[in-house]
Amino acid sequence: MLLSNRASADDFPAPYNSEPDLSVPLMPAQQAAEQMQVPEGFRVSVFAAEPDVQNPIAMAWDRRGRLWIAENYTYAESKQRFDLSLRDRVVVFKDANRDGVPESRTVFTDQVQMLTSVEVGHGGVWLMCPPQVLFIPDGDGDAVPDGPPQVVLDGFTVSQANYHNFANGLRWGPDGWLYGRCGHSCPGLLGVPRTPDEQRIPIRGGIWRFHPERKTVEVLCHGTTNPWGHDWDQHGELFFINTVNGHLWHMMPGAHFRESFGNSQNPGVYERLDTIADHWHFDTTGKWHESRDGKANEYGGGHAHIGTMIYQGRQWPAEYHNRLFTLNMHGLRTNVERLEREGAGYAGRHQTDIFISADRWFRGMDLSTGPDGAAYVIDWSDTGECHEHTGVHRTSGRIFRIACEGAGTRKTTNTKTDLLTPRCLMDDGPLPKLWQQYQSGETTPTMLRELLSHPDEHVRVWGIRLLTDFWPLDTLMGPQPDFVYTSDEETYAALLKLASDDESGLVKLQLASTLQRLPVNRRAKLAAALVTDERFAADPYLPALTWYGLIPVGDSDPAALVEIARHCRWPLTLRWIARNLAGRIETSPTPINSLLEIAAKFDANLRQSVLPGLSEAFQGWRKAPQPVAWPAFAELVTETADESGDTTLLVRELNVLFGDGRALSEIRKLALDSSQSLPTRQTALQTLIDARPDDLRELCESLLNERVLNATATRGLALFDDPAIGKQLAQSYSRFDPRERPAVLNTLVSRASFAAALLDSLGSGRGKIPRSDLTGLQARQILAFNDETLTQRLTETWGTLRDTSAERQQMIAALREKLSPETLARANLVSGRRLFQKTCSNCHKLYGEGKQIGPDLTGSQRANLDYLLQNVVDPSAQVPANYRVSIVVLNDGRVLSGIVGTRNNRTITVQTATESHIIELSEIESETPSPLSIMPDNQLQTLTDEQQRDLFAYLMHPVQVAVERDSSRSSPGPRETE
Repeated sequence: MLLSNRASADDFPAPYNSEPDLSVPLMPAQQAAEQMQVPEGFRVSVFAAEPDVQNPIAMAWDRRGRLWIAENYTYAESKQRFDLSLRDRVVVFKDANRDGVPESRTVFTDQVQMLTSVEVGHGGVWLMCPPQVLFIPDGDGDAVPDGPPQVVLDGFTVSQANYHNFANGLRWGPDGWLYGRCGHSCPGLLGVPRTPDEQRIPIRGGIWRFHPERKTVEVLCHGTTNPWGHDWDQHGELFFINTVNGHLWHMMPGAHFRESFGNSQNPGVYERLDTIADHWHFDTTGKWHESRDGKANEYGGGHAHIGTMIYQGRQWPAEYHNRLFTLNMHGLRTNVERLEREGAGYAGRHQTDIFISADRWFRGMDLSTGPDGAAYVIDWSDTGECHEHTGVHRTSGRIFRIACEGAGTRKTTNTKTDLLTPRCLMDDGPLPKLWQQYQSGETTPTMLRELLSHPDEHVRVWGIRLLTDFWPLDTLMGPQPDFVYTSDEETYAALLKLASDDESGLVKLQLASTLQRLPVNRRAKLAAALVTDERFAADPYLPALTWYGLIPVGDSDPAALVEIARHCRWPLTLRWIARNLAGRIETSPTPINSLLEIAAKFDANLRQSVLPGLSEAFQGWRKAPQPVAWPAFAELVTETADESGDTTLLVRELNVLFGDGRALSEIRKLALDSSQSLPTRQTALQTLIDARPDDLRELCESLLNERVLNATATRGLALFDDPAIGKQLAQSYSRFDPRERPAVLNTLVSRASFAAALLDSLGSGRGKIPRSDLTGLQARQILAFNDETLTQRLTETWGTLRDTSAERQQMIAALREKLSPETLARANLVSGRRLFQKTCSNCHKLYGEGKQIGPDLTGSQRANLDYLLQNVVDPSAQVPANYRVSIVVLNDGRVLSGIVGTRNNRTITVQTATESHIIELSEIESETPSPLSIMPDNQLQTLTDEQQRDLFAYLMHPVQVAVERDSSRSSPGPRETE
């Protein structure tokens, strides 16, 4: 053990181990270092190991070259989430001669809990302890607190339904702000202590920053799943890593990034930005083998990524300089990314994986360049998953040092100074000097404006950033009413000139971000200058980022959007402008009419982009006023349409919406014409259902015997409250494609009058609906009618719903005993896959198969029986808000149970287990949220013991089960193959 001071409290609770799986022994630290696979010339040594370091969760370097480590003992298995009988601590390692062997270890504090990050600077130590950021003063830098912790920022909620994804990652940026990260399952409201909720800044995943002197906070970007690593490159561009839905992202202020599920809370964000990586570290085609145990190593190791280092030291060979390194949890390795400028932004290219651990306990948490130019890797060192579902091994932990032999210990410049810059930046070029001048208060607006003509695009980008550094940024939902947006005239004029004249896509990307820092009435002119550049018409980031800044312009001045459209050469931005203006047609018809007149003069490709914008705006609408310019525009786009027929059909659909009787007749003919393709007929029939002509019932009934079309016809029949329709659907049940039958059952439980016919038809034998087809969610909806007769009939024909937690826990215990390893070993995995397709795939994906209404199971902890039992038997025990069911009662008597997604001032989207409904608000009688998951409690009730065994064995199986398509079946079904 290292010599340690006595700063730790005598009453520090002794850490205990709760991880039950010790079948793989802990590899000694020295052996783990020696057996790590590294490129030729590299050497791995142990900087520190247990008991000197345990459960290291974060690291930071100070200006004296000391390494600060955050040790987290309070994080616990899911049943506890955090064990607050324990405490966390911060330890400091000093290696004065930089030989990779620390001379001392100091405990700075052990009086904190829920610690996820540490950073040093501005007169003290900064700790992320969700829901708070703490500051512990240490003015003289002697690693002894000068006073008690101070809460400087709060609102980082730790969700009650989640035990990961919480806030983490404190790092000083080159602008002198303190940056951090937060996962999307722990949404929060950020502010300094005692800030009223209405003045707080919402966060729902993404990157945020806090200014230590001004005490202001802003959320820079929104989305992703669980970012747990970020760093700045040599140009000061921030890149961060993420888990599940893409691993590598370029942080663009004001960006809305894709999440693993759900939609943006901002109704104006129609689509979100994707990862910059041109690859994945697992197979996303459905053939992906589980990330664990090396099954995804050929791709990079798996979906879970932790820690980020962009190497800017001078010790390693040049081929590694400015490469991004991230730890791949399941692959026990380090992924390497080559960052390249592409279009207006960046692309990430996969390089050969390095630093591959032979230690099955290796759980790398972060990596960073030290003052000697070597890389330091902290290892949580445990056997469990990233969620530590089963337990935590708290008495292990390592810090590895990875150096290039023969390189000596050459000092890396600018490791830490009193000013704050990204870790270990080299001093080449003008940027490090600029950042130091800015943080010292030596820059002036005039000096920064001069940078806007610098030959280096990165310097021009930073000129824009620093000039607008304290202009407030839009929040997730747009400008806040109490925000005071300011912009000085000289800087605004300079930005307009850049937008018009600068050739750099990166500069334009920064200007697009800056739109969200401008007063709303000053955005249109800057945007109009950006959207004229045809070179970026297909860019994956610039058109969307520009639109995000224009969303509030549509609210305040729709005519300004029309003027932007006049100059726009970007199809995607034009499509969204059309969508925004079309949605306002009832209160402000002039702008959309003007847009159609302008778009008629565009080339065919640009003109065509207006059509889907109109269609998307009117989703869920029954009728809409026809713009005066529509007939001429529709004729023009039809004349210049391609041969696919999609444009013509879209024009007809809009004509129906606008009340054109001739179009309605044409659509009716298409729906009934057996010579047309099925997709064309389905689309036509759905258009009729939306329009609700007088003969809709007769039309739908005539198609009940036509497979595939009959499923669409069922949606039309659901509109009529007649018991005879329920009886007709129940009697026709066997004629529906098996894949469509869940939707038919959803229709049958949407009305009390239909449910009676359904329950009369439940049973076995010819002409009956199998009892096992009715899900617990559907049974729950029947109970929602509060009809004694229906409830009694449900109990008699199907069974009862377990309502108490005690009963569910008893069932879990019974299943755990029944599903022993010996029992599971006898399972029929092909049967299990069939059951998954029937029971689970309507909501969950596994190996790319199924729908993603609920979480993708491929990367979950399904190898753990306890995890599966808890989530299958008692899914409502912990339910993220994204998966909670609402009961929506419609004016026509229908009842829908589902997740309420996108919501605007005209419609809401309700996602049921089988389909998505876009409903006009005027058609809703009531909407009642519930604490229940969309996944029902009684999924297993209708399965036999053998079926339960097969299903769980399949869910726990580490690879996909071999299948082939059986041509004798009407729908795909697995069959065992050689």
